[in-house]
Amino acid sequence: MAEDKILCDNSVITRDMPEYKELLATMRNTVQVADKLVKEVRPCLLNERYFTTKQVMDLFHISRRALQNYRDKGIIPFFSIGGSIVYPESKIKEMLEQNYYKPAIPKP
Repeated sequence: MAEDKILCDNSVITRDMPEYKELLATMRNTVQVADKLVKEVRPCLLNERYFTTKQVMDLFHISRRALQNYRDKGIIPFFSIGGSIVYPESKIKEMLEQNYYKPAIPKP
């Protein structure tokens, strides 16, 4: 079969050669990395990125109910768009900075 051979600089690489297997492994790894990026990179709208409910829950290690309580109390800013709730990344960062507690270091 023609698919069993790849021409490379006047030499032929076959499926049985380590170079072919290495190339195939690299291609598979590239596909895995691309799939991971597609899943993890949040879309951007008007120069703002948004978290989904699941991403915020994972980020803060909280339950869906705890996140609902934070929304109800106005602790976490959010938008509801067509029944979907999204959280602007910049507002989440602001909320974290405003509530940052720096413990006092005891003097020796």
